[in-house]
Amino acid sequence: MSNQSVMIGHVASELSKLPEEDLPLVIEFVKYLQRQSAKPPRKKLSPAEMRAEVRRRANLLSDVPREQIVMRFREVADEIRKQVITNGTAVEGDWRGD
Repeated sequence: MSNQSVMIGHVASELSKLPEEDLPLVIEFVKYLQRQSAKPPRKKLSPAEMRAEVRRRANLLSDVPREQIVMRFREVADEIRKQVITNGTAVEGDWRGD
């Protein structure tokens, strides 16, 4: 089995665990990635352009309750933390509670 097949299987498994109300966010993210892969590489953004892009993306989440976004952010941060600890790439003390 190829690495790509394993990755797709893992992504599908994780997506099936998401609450139904998160699916529109996933769909929007997939559409965004598809649009990005169809474009030629972009130039580096200036700080002002980065702020504008962050605001644009934040507007996409304007109808999602802040508590839900914060909860999902913390979940993802914990998943990343667990993975870097597993990989042995975590820096001791960089995370509250280490």
